[in-house]
Amino acid sequence: MAESELNAHPARSAEVVIVYEGKDISRDIAPYLISFSYTDNASGKADDISVTLEDREGRWRDPWFPSKGDMIRASILTREWDAPDKTESLPCGTFTVDEIECSGPPTVVVIKGVSSLTTKPMCREKHDRAWENVKLSTIAADIANKNGLKLFWDAPDDPSFERRQQDKASDLSFLKALCQDYGLGVKVTDKQLVCYDEESYEDHEAVATLRFGDRRITRYSFRTKTADTYKAARVRYHHPTKAETIEAVEEDEDAEGNGRDLEINERVDTVADAKTVAKKRLRDANKKEITGKIDMMGDLRFVGGQNLTISGFGKFSGQYAIDKATHNVSGGYTTSLELRMGGESKKTMKKKKKADKSESGGLFCSEDQTYKAGRGTTGSAK
Repeated sequence: MAESELNAHPARSAEVVIVYEGKDISRDIAPYLISFSYTDNASGKADDISVTLEDREGRWRDPWFPSKGDMIRASILTREWDAPDKTESLPCGTFTVDEIECSGPPTVVVIKGVSSLTTKPMCREKHDRAWENVKLSTIAADIANKNGLKLFWDAPDDPSFERRQQDKASDLSFLKALCQDYGLGVKVTDKQLVCYDEESYEDHEAVATLRFGDRRITRYSFRTKTADTYKAARVRYHHPTKAETIEAVEEDEDAEGNGRDLEINERVDTVADAKTVAKKRLRDANKKEITGKIDMMGDLRFVGGQNLTISGFGKFSGQYAIDKATHNVSGGYTTSLELRMGGESKKTMKKKKKADKSESGGLFCSEDQTYKAGRGTTGSAK
């Protein structure tokens, strides 16, 4: 989707569509629905939903009490949200009921669900298996096929291994750990196992631009830190077959850390392999050096893994990856975003900081500086 600006339109509405165990119950629950929340994560965590219901009549805590393990398919529907006569939908996915909470007064029932695949064998059952002379995409395809999924592989490189061992680990945890070593994110949807290169995705075109003063932003904060960041990564592994120690060091010239090295003891087969792992793991460790949070009027376009351009926020301006998007429908419709600045924008930001520092002799930020504001940002939407 081409980059576009956020618009506003006075006549708008948002509603939730709930299909419970194959039956559309949206109209049945509408009189009781207090709020609905959907969280979409880019990688590493399961998506989830939360449905909060008014229960003064006691229906939800007795005759309509849900069962753990029931299936919910949910979506958010907007009408005339940003343009007249325009209806759009955000499919949230399929979820398994895993928690029911009742509290009061006043009495409310909260039904929480997690992505249905988290209850499947690929997430819960532990296995032992070995692969030899194999590519990473082949391991991913084997795991996808075993679990009835189609692999979507989107990475420029495909590492080769002499041997990799799955040792008493679930299919998904084993694959995530392996992909992390090579800079790949892993996302499981209803029908697909997605493996993608995080660094490449950070360069994808942004879906929208948010400018300072946009009236739809109700709260924002941005932070840059040196805590938990590293100057270099060192891989050191004693190869049992070759009877030699393989080592490699990669440095991040732009890192503003405290000089610490990230020590890695993971299986590698060659020095080139060790250098790749060191580079990718160093990037992964430092990727949240510059982060942001934004609460705003609801926008269906924003989901985990997409990019957003931030403009007019001084040194914090740049392109950000959406790590987590939470969509809330409760009378109105709002979206909350957790962001991290992409690699190219970070490099540009640090070059500007160095230039400003040399000109002024001052510092842009301390070890952990936060740039934030509460409700009521000034200015007009652009």
